Amino acid sequence: MEHSLYAILWYFLIYAFLGWCLEVIFCTVRTGKWVNRGFLNGPVCPIYGFGMVIVLLALEPLAHRPLALFVGSALLTSTLELVTGWALKTLFHTTWWDYSKQKFNLGGYICLKFSLAWGLVGMFAVKVLHPPVNRFVEWMPRPVGLALLVLWLAVFVADVAVTLRTLIGLERDLGELEKVVAALRKGSDAISRNLGDAALAADEKLEEGRQALPQKLAELEARRDFLQARILDTRLFGAARLMKAFPAMKDLRHSELLAELKETLHERLHR
Repeated sequence: MEHSLYAILWYFLIYAFLGWCLEVIFCTVRTGKWVNRGFLNGPVCPIYGFGMVIVLLALEPLAHRPLALFVGSALLTSTLELVTGWALKTLFHTTWWDYSKQKFNLGGYICLKFSLAWGLVGMFAVKVLHPPVNRFVEWMPRPVGLALLVLWLAVFVADVAVTLRTLIGLERDLGELEKVVAALRKGSDAISRNLGDAALAADEKLEEGRQALPQKLAELEARRDFLQARILDTRLFGAARLMKAFPAMKDLRHSELLAELKETLHERLHR
């Protein structure tokens, strides 16, 4: 079946929304708490939208061949998950999910258990879910459909821009925070040693440096607290939402620092 660009864009948005619903339900059942599991702020998971569009375009002719549809869905969606995980890690130096503890995994990006699950989901979507979705898209009056599509895509693009800005800001803040923490540790060590024997000498510059150090440490502490507060801000748009949505998220450059911040966030949320 041939699909117009109009229909493909609608499929992408609908399945991105349905994928978000699936993720939220899965995590709510598993953890007992509601979490916005989307990479974006809005109720969409783009990887589901892309995955279903790829499956439909490539495998819809196999709808009456269940085994081929299952295998094709598993392979295509797993490949998409692998490429997406690798791209996010390469671009943002961050891993968002980790299957390394699962059997038969590949780099922690994909594993056999979830690949089989995606195969079943793909079969269900093509054979059961897509026919009513397709009828809905065809039923919608074209002017109304176009207006809603443009509006939804505009919101989607804006959400992508906001999320990218958040990710860039998080990487910047983590880098600065790591430097501030290192400077604080170095300064505290210097104070504990009383600046060493050299600081006790009569040299005027050394004496001035010894007296100025506590003030410098206070400034660093204030900067550290500010950066931590900005990262852990739990408002709708921010890094804290991403840390809640992806508890397995790891930053390759600042892994220990991010782990400490996630632990602090967890303690605040469960007080």
